[in-house]
Amino acid sequence: MLIRKNTKTFKTILEIVTACKDRPDREKLIRLYITKAGNSIEDRISVEGIQGDAALFYDLNYHSVLSNLESSERQLHQSDEIPGIYFFHSTSNKVWDETPFEFDEAIKKEFASLPDLPVVRKKSKTEKYVFPDPKVKPEPTARKSEMAPTKKEKAAVKKAPKAVDKGPRQPDYKLKHKIEFTDLDKVIFRNPRVTKKDVLDYYHKISEHILPYLKDRPLSIQSSKGSRTAEFKTLSDFPEHVELPDWLQTTAAKKGEESMLLCNDKSHLLFYVEMGGVQFDCSHSKTKSPGTPDYIVIKFDCDSEFKKTIDVTVAARAILSGLQLPSFVKSDGQSALHIYIPLDNKSKFEASKAAAEYICKLLRLKIPDLVSLHGSDDHSYGKVTLNYMLNKEGESLIVPYSLVSGESPTVATPLLWDEVEDGLQLEDFNHETILKRLKQDPFEKLFKKKVNAEALVERMEDNYGFLF
Repeated sequence: MLIRKNTKTFKTILEIVTACKDRPDREKLIRLYITKAGNSIEDRISVEGIQGDAALFYDLNYHSVLSNLESSERQLHQSDEIPGIYFFHSTSNKVWDETPFEFDEAIKKEFASLPDLPVVRKKSKTEKYVFPDPKVKPEPTARKSEMAPTKKEKAAVKKAPKAVDKGPRQPDYKLKHKIEFTDLDKVIFRNPRVTKKDVLDYYHKISEHILPYLKDRPLSIQSSKGSRTAEFKTLSDFPEHVELPDWLQTTAAKKGEESMLLCNDKSHLLFYVEMGGVQFDCSHSKTKSPGTPDYIVIKFDCDSEFKKTIDVTVAARAILSGLQLPSFVKSDGQSALHIYIPLDNKSKFEASKAAAEYICKLLRLKIPDLVSLHGSDDHSYGKVTLNYMLNKEGESLIVPYSLVSGESPTVATPLLWDEVEDGLQLEDFNHETILKRLKQDPFEKLFKKKVNAEALVERMEDNYGFLF
């Protein structure tokens, strides 16, 4: 498993190795090995067991480890076969493993304050190793006739099945395209512990419910904490060494801009997860009509008390009902609520933003002590911020049923209006509980009742324009 240089785990390993450089007990904290050139990590020799000047071998190998950690030409790996063994590959040479090493359990106590401590190993019995003396002639090999196998031995060889390394067992998601999934045991969320395999399983199960909100919309994919790349929007955002499949779909490139990523089927969805994606954000409009949003979105967020967010969102619904506007509500999986108002296929972003601003200003008139407008000079601490600025071309928002990149596997969840009341806890909606809600989709009618944004703005200007 590759450990990328910008991760907390890599930085912690570098800090530990650097800190131990001049310590007299470094051999107890970090155990080193050498490998025979051409052989793999499995054929390693403990420096501690070398007969002769082992201290010299240790010092040389220690400086090699430190040098490799600081080099851009070496990649740090953790062994999949032997947990707790670390080694290097050069970027061009993956034939054999370089400078293996491991950490003793004592580092947990010595470096307890560091984040993401490496996997450690108990000290095992050290086998003694004596390098062959070049002055001593090797014993003569047996004659060819003495080496020849018997008929029985030949038959046994023919019958013996060849060992094939199939790698980690691959999950069967019944995809259109073949994807090789890796690092399935990698921890993505820590509270509670959720692995990459768990995240893949979640998106496999939720795919038919999340894909309608992703299809034909430019994507912004947020990766898990500690990943090398924080966000994927275009093909160039992927690491250079990654070989991208030729079936990946992107938008038509605008002049002077790169094509944006698309996610129109489960193969794309799970490929992005394999690449480190956790959270999926998308545009309010589709690629065929980039200037025409499908909905108005208003974000409600309070930095001090979620109950206030609930109260203001409920008050907003009362205003929308008075305007005879359909509305739908969803959590962002963190601290905010989003209200959606579906639009027809003729509305433009400028009008959708103007309509959202009018609604927010009406809400501020109704409860001025509880709300402030995003970007205004109002004193906002302790108030619920109303953000209507999301209604611009190019803006993206977390889609319904997406996991949220963070410490916990919470989900951006469509809610019934009856659920938006005191006692609502956004952390209750996670990768396990959400699957039980799928029989009743609160967003089922999101695109069935549609509003024209231009007509809505004109109506509000006529009726309420004098108030602002």
